[in-house]
Amino acid sequence: IAPLVFYDDFLGTAVLSDGTVMWSVVEVALNLAIDPLADTANGVMQLTMDADNNAEDAVLYWGDQKGISLKHGAVFECRARVAVAPTLTGQIVFGMAGDYHLDKDSVTESAWFKFDGGLAALAETDDTTNDNDDVATGVTVAVGEYRVYRIDFTNLSDVKFYINGVGVATGTTFDMSNLSDSEAVMQPYFSIDKGADTGVGTLWLDYVRV
Repeated sequence: IAPLVFYDDFLGTAVLSDGTVMWSVVEVALNLAIDPLADTANGVMQLTMDADNNAEDAVLYWGDQKGISLKHGAVFECRARVAVAPTLTGQIVFGMAGDYHLDKDSVTESAWFKFDGGLAALAETDDTTNDNDDVATGVTVAVGEYRVYRIDFTNLSDVKFYINGVGVATGTTFDMSNLSDSEAVMQPYFSIDKGADTGVGTLWLDYVRV
């Protein structure tokens, strides 16, 4: 039996904000809605914060209709780039997660890559018991540079992170084996947010595959 595969290359017009088709959005105080970039080869979705002095949150996810069980050997992959580096309190996260929460540290089940203004890639996992925050990958990306990011859940006792096919944060064991069957059912999750300040930041997403 062929495996279940989810894939989106963001070709064509998305119905979002939030009439929604497959994807849902959270758009808190944004000037620019989450949408595909117009007339862009191969399809690109953008999430953008502006310099207005207020708290902002831009999230592309499945509206908490979670449908991917990590216990079935899931592998998350996306090709993304930081088009504008987050500044001040801005941060970017993307990977797999449970239910949405404005405070990303309050998302109780997650595995994702994280960036702040320094653009040093961090890896994080949380299975409600084992919490690995801000683990250095040793990789610093450049603004405008596309890379392929992968999280392999084949062994939940030892989740693996990859950037451009190379294992990163290999000195840390990311144990997510405490997840119950229901907690292990997650959704792809892409977020850029900031506190009440004039920070900026933009994430471009070329494709996502699980």
